[in-house]
Amino acid sequence: MITARNLTKSFREKTVLDDVNLDIEPGGIHGLLGRNGVGKSTLLSLIAGQLKPTFGELLVFGRTPFDDGSVMDRVALTGVDVAYPGSWSVRDILTGAQLRYPAWDSAIAEDLARDFALDGAMKTGYGELSRGQRAMVGNIVGLASGAELTLLDEPYVGLDVHNTGVFYRHLLEFSGNGRTFIMATHHIEDAAKLLDSALILGRDGQVAAHISAEEADNYVIAVGSFDAPASAIAYRRTDAGSRALLPFDAASGLNARITPADLGNVIDSFLEES
Repeated sequence: MITARNLTKSFREKTVLDDVNLDIEPGGIHGLLGRNGVGKSTLLSLIAGQLKPTFGELLVFGRTPFDDGSVMDRVALTGVDVAYPGSWSVRDILTGAQLRYPAWDSAIAEDLARDFALDGAMKTGYGELSRGQRAMVGNIVGLASGAELTLLDEPYVGLDVHNTGVFYRHLLEFSGNGRTFIMATHHIEDAAKLLDSALILGRDGQVAAHISAEEADNYVIAVGSFDAPASAIAYRRTDAGSRALLPFDAASGLNARITPADLGNVIDSFLEES
């Protein structure tokens, strides 16, 4: 669905993404992770066709996405910082989304508004909404768009525990219907439970890792007394002993207690290193 080769994006003198290479297959929920300022939102905007690469190749559905209506009609990019006019009501935004997205489902939008308890704010101007309510609007637009490729930029911002659960439930439902979701987020512990893969951007503007949930199952956490294994993703020595995240096959022979790792552990380790 998405292929990037040597993808670079600069703004004036600052290079945000530098020589990015990636492949994302159709289907599932994919996390886009990294520290602040590494270019997550920029990459989503490039995929959505809203920005033009400075250098390199980016293909979405086999086409160059920038300003290509045939691609942009199949992609939805939503998030709390989408610049909707402040005077537009929530109802105006949903009406505009209905006109924008060919596969829009009004019934789903209404159900989501009720589940988020946003149905009573339909006449409220976007500029008057809280940050959490803006996140809800973005999530409704993204999920109800019916877009084959849906890009969610920080969908959890400002959401309480209940509404985060509402978002999880609906996201899992729609991802099971063949749609593809890419979600940029800082909520790694929660997101890791949902993700089929995690794409991690490093501070050098490149892809530090692209790990699937299945690959993460092959890693373990070793705690004991040992030197840094050559194959460890992360290693730390403290007064209490050593701790490492490494492939299962590399853990044999260590003087250590071995426990299974999960995608969240692997993500955390790559983020620490990148």
